[in-house]
Amino acid sequence: MIIDDYPATIRFLLSTKSEATTESSPLLPVHYQHNALRGAFVTYTEGGFGCFAAQEVRSPHWVMGWLNFSIRHPVTLNFSASKPMVALICTLRGRAVYELPGFGNFSLPKGRYGFYYIPPHLAGNMFLAEEEHHTVYFSFSASFLESFAGQHINFQELYAAQQQQVTAANVLPVFKIGVEERKILDAIRNSNLTGPAKQIFLQARINDLLVSYFASLETSDKGRLRIEDQQERFKEIEKFIQENYHLPLKMQFLSRKAGMNLRSFEKGFKASFGVKAKEYIEQLRVKLAADLLKSSDMPITAIAYHVGFAGTNYFSFVFRKIQHCSPREYRQRNEGKKTDKGEIL
Repeated sequence: MIIDDYPATIRFLLSTKSEATTESSPLLPVHYQHNALRGAFVTYTEGGFGCFAAQEVRSPHWVMGWLNFSIRHPVTLNFSASKPMVALICTLRGRAVYELPGFGNFSLPKGRYGFYYIPPHLAGNMFLAEEEHHTVYFSFSASFLESFAGQHINFQELYAAQQQQVTAANVLPVFKIGVEERKILDAIRNSNLTGPAKQIFLQARINDLLVSYFASLETSDKGRLRIEDQQERFKEIEKFIQENYHLPLKMQFLSRKAGMNLRSFEKGFKASFGVKAKEYIEQLRVKLAADLLKSSDMPITAIAYHVGFAGTNYFSFVFRKIQHCSPREYRQRNEGKKTDKGEIL
């Protein structure tokens, strides 16, 4: 179990599959100074593939890393976390594809951010296309994470993974970086404060970013619960239809029974079952009618009313549409030619 309080960091190395010759420096070159972050620890690497810079601002409870990749041709970078890492990662430009140990591949495109657990000292891969890529991550110490782990069950899982140094990565839901989140990141990036004031300011903005993520996660949970509730309602409606197919089932009645307006009911029903509610009912009634035509001598007119059709003409029309033959023809095909009490349908 982890006892000490610290933030983890990420280190990048050029994959041997990409190119072996590189030059590294703890300083940004002159042509890269426009990306300089005040008070940051710098690692700059350049080679035939292009270049990338990692700038870190560190505190006892979090590390903030700004990553800039200028890629001239597609490249694979190996990365690893110095310790079990829980981080909020934001893609501001470009699109990175990651391969995480024990998790697999995922993509974090421009304008998205999410929480990740990265196992310690296990190499992952980062695939970058030919373009500019800008990413920022916020890594949190064990004690800091503990302070907000109770906000959501998923964070409790990340905290436990960090404490136990789990060897498989984990990814939480990814959300859009909205206007407010972008303002927060811009304020962090452009801050000219120094000393304790800078640490206080950054801590406040990081808290703002976490609050935004929590709000998005809560909204997502509510949406998922609404979907699950809707699915449960449609299961109940399906059971009701199957038990009451012989009744005159009107769409307005079924939608009220589901507690939904007619438009939402019809749209949701089709999304759940692949057909409109009216079609579902007709298919069920025709199936039951077909079973009776094969297994009984019940008159066709009686079968039509028995399965819920209001008349034989419409029954014959729907039956032919689904079975591609009339009820009489269907019976003859399945039981041989039989006289059906003078009815011709």
